[in-house]
Amino acid sequence: MSRGNPNPQGLPSRGIPSGESMWIPRHYGGEIKSKGGLDKTVYWGVPEVVDFIFPRKYQPKYHQVASDFIEMVLDRDWVTKKEISRFLAEKDYSRSTLENKIIPKLVRFGLVKRQREVKGKLGKGRGLILSESLTFTNYVERIGFAWNMLVSTARAGERKK
Repeated sequence: MSRGNPNPQGLPSRGIPSGESMWIPRHYGGEIKSKGGLDKTVYWGVPEVVDFIFPRKYQPKYHQVASDFIEMVLDRDWVTKKEISRFLAEKDYSRSTLENKIIPKLVRFGLVKRQREVKGKLGKGRGLILSESLTFTNYVERIGFAWNMLVSTARAGERKK
């Protein structure tokens, strides 16, 4: 006789972790229209791009902090702890929010690249260096390209019939 649950079920899901999720609003909805639509000739600034990672509608504070931080990163070749401290003091943002929520998600999504200095001063630990990254672009383009190929192949197959 077998013991245990005869009908095992998977663990209950709490959904996608927010640190790994991207918000994709309806392509025909108001959020995209307010950005100028999907027309590639309409410029989207930092806040419009960041909106997909930290939606202004659902995470207004994270959206503002992330937008301001990305603007600073884009204005410099790289950003160190010193610039981050100055940024936090000028903007009066929480260090915890930036370092525990904003930066990790921007790095995970590939908008920001995190590196360490080659050698720290006075033999101490290696300092943090952040810079812009195009990994996000490559990632999203790859998804779009794969879908384009699937649709094109399916359409070509239909025409042959």
